[in-house]
Amino acid sequence: MQNHHRTHQDSKKTWAILFLSGVLVLFFYGISREAAYQGLSVQTHAEVQNKLLNYIGDVRRALRRFYHLPYLLTNHPDTLAIMKGERHETVAFQVKLTQLDKAANTEGWTLLSTSGDVLASSLIDERFSRPDRLAIVEQVLRQGEGVSLVNKTKGYGPLYYLSAPVFDDLNIAGIVVVQIDLSFLTEQPIASDDLILLQNRQQRFFLSSSSQYSADWLNAAQLNAPTQGNKQTVERQTRYLYDSTAISQWRFNATPFLGHTVKLDDLKWSVSYLTPYKPIKDTANLFAWGVAAVLLVVILLLIIGQQRQQKHRHQQRIQSLLQESQRRLKQMIDKTQVGLLLIDEQGSLYDLNPMAKRLFGLPENNHHRIFAWELFDTGNPHSTTLTLLKNLDKHNELAELNAVETMARRSDSSVFPALFSLTRFPWHDEQYYLATLIDISKRKKAEQSLQQMNQALTERVEERTQALQQAQAQLIEASKMAALGRMSSAITHELNQPLTGLRTLLTSNTLLTERGETEKVKANNQLVQKLIDRMTNMTSQLKTFAYNKPHHLHAVSLPDALNETLRVYQAQLANIDVRVRMPHDTPMILGEGQRLLQILGNLVSNACDAMTNTAAPTLVFGVTPAKTAVEMTVSDNGCGASAEALESMFEPFVTSKKIGEGLGLGLAITANNVRDINGKIRVAPNSQGGLTFTLTFQPAS
Repeated sequence: MQNHHRTHQDSKKTWAILFLSGVLVLFFYGISREAAYQGLSVQTHAEVQNKLLNYIGDVRRALRRFYHLPYLLTNHPDTLAIMKGERHETVAFQVKLTQLDKAANTEGWTLLSTSGDVLASSLIDERFSRPDRLAIVEQVLRQGEGVSLVNKTKGYGPLYYLSAPVFDDLNIAGIVVVQIDLSFLTEQPIASDDLILLQNRQQRFFLSSSSQYSADWLNAAQLNAPTQGNKQTVERQTRYLYDSTAISQWRFNATPFLGHTVKLDDLKWSVSYLTPYKPIKDTANLFAWGVAAVLLVVILLLIIGQQRQQKHRHQQRIQSLLQESQRRLKQMIDKTQVGLLLIDEQGSLYDLNPMAKRLFGLPENNHHRIFAWELFDTGNPHSTTLTLLKNLDKHNELAELNAVETMARRSDSSVFPALFSLTRFPWHDEQYYLATLIDISKRKKAEQSLQQMNQALTERVEERTQALQQAQAQLIEASKMAALGRMSSAITHELNQPLTGLRTLLTSNTLLTERGETEKVKANNQLVQKLIDRMTNMTSQLKTFAYNKPHHLHAVSLPDALNETLRVYQAQLANIDVRVRMPHDTPMILGEGQRLLQILGNLVSNACDAMTNTAAPTLVFGVTPAKTAVEMTVSDNGCGASAEALESMFEPFVTSKKIGEGLGLGLAITANNVRDINGKIRVAPNSQGGLTFTLTFQPAS
């Protein structure tokens, strides 16, 4: 107990020393790094200023050789001739412009009128846009002297336009413009990691010495926006050092630079010279780490002396803890209810725990060498477990099993089901295998009982399913007979009435013929024809109800079909307020023209019948087009229908009309036609007391 207390005190003391040492090292590291960073920043800032001034001098010298070029043509006689409209001089003048372009190594020479039109050019490039020409003309006319303009088109290099006015007496008659590619400015010698950036008077970047951070990249980036993912961002801020030196910090996508910017008053350009911050930070960090390392070495030398004194005590304590841990581990292995087998590389048993000995019925002190495969049932030679254990020395790299069911064998040759797992187990620098075995005899018995119960339950379910199927078949037959009964009753009543009329008329015709009253016979024949037409209309509904589904659907105009239907039912709709709400760009739908007309006609006819006793009948058509479907609603304010009637509204021979007024096939035929063209129909009551039919069609494209 005393040793433990002393060790605990030593440990606390050591940790306190380490903590204070760490704080001290971090403190000196932070101070030395900040001091080095400040000094290097001041030095680098001065170097950047000198480099920028040198670069500006190089730029001015490089541009100076182009300033006189436009003035080579301002006093040329051909220039004035073209200005005055002498077109025969244009071809020769353009040849001269081409020669000057090649000799001066420029990108094009152009002669402009005071309205910005091109009078002659060595190269008419779409990059010399009319807005640029008008800008040059405006500045020249305003200032009365030559001007310059920088243009940067995305995806192209920058162009520098030098211009000079052409005077006719005291008036400006035209302008000579020379295009110069400014890409050569980035060829000036600079450090490999430094950047040169040039901006025009609108602060738009037109030239960059970096291929990674090009002018297009910088113009597309967001200024002073925090970096978010792959978004291009540019941050620019001013920072003051301890000596009040103001330095400009740039950050491109979290990459820092130290820069200095100078504005050229004559060109109205802003030139920035940037150098990476990383070398400054790396040098400052290196210096700080050096200071911290020296301090750390001193502290470590002090600590090592103390650690050596504690090392021996710690080794003794670890040894005692290791022995205690081994004792506890052995107790856990001996008490576990899982059989554990330690197998060597040759497949023989090296050690077993007491539970494994009880499972296999082995004696406590067994000095006979036993191979692991001998403990499993040899009656199944294709067993995965048996095959692996017999060839363990050949397949030791693949010896991994997890919860495999197998049959184990006791010493008395009896077998029992077990759950077997095997894994590699390096021990004492040698390769062993650790196997676990769980007796699952009780689980197997429970599985067999459950399987028998499931089999019995399956048989009962099959018997009940068969009985339900038979009952369903009987119900379907009964429904069919009921439908046939309703159909027979309706057809009989509908046909008996005209047949009775035909019998009466034919009997009358016989008497009238004997009397010679031919006019009355003709009148009766007309009535006979009407009765026959009525019977034909009745049977045609049945024939329509049996139409087959069309093989091919095509594009059909819903507005045209609705207009045709409203014309056909014009007489029935004379006293009804008809409203159509349909977009002018309603798409075509997939369907078949005759079926669509029949669908709309049946719905209109049904609505007219429902609004017979309505004071102010109103019929509303609405169309809502979408990408995946075209929806049409047909709403009336008629008598409506009950909930029970809505459920069977689309069934054949179901009608709320009196016998003799219809067969009840209209809505059934409508539903069939909608399904035949791959559409959907549903009905629901509306707030006006009537019904709303909703049709859903597929768009043609």
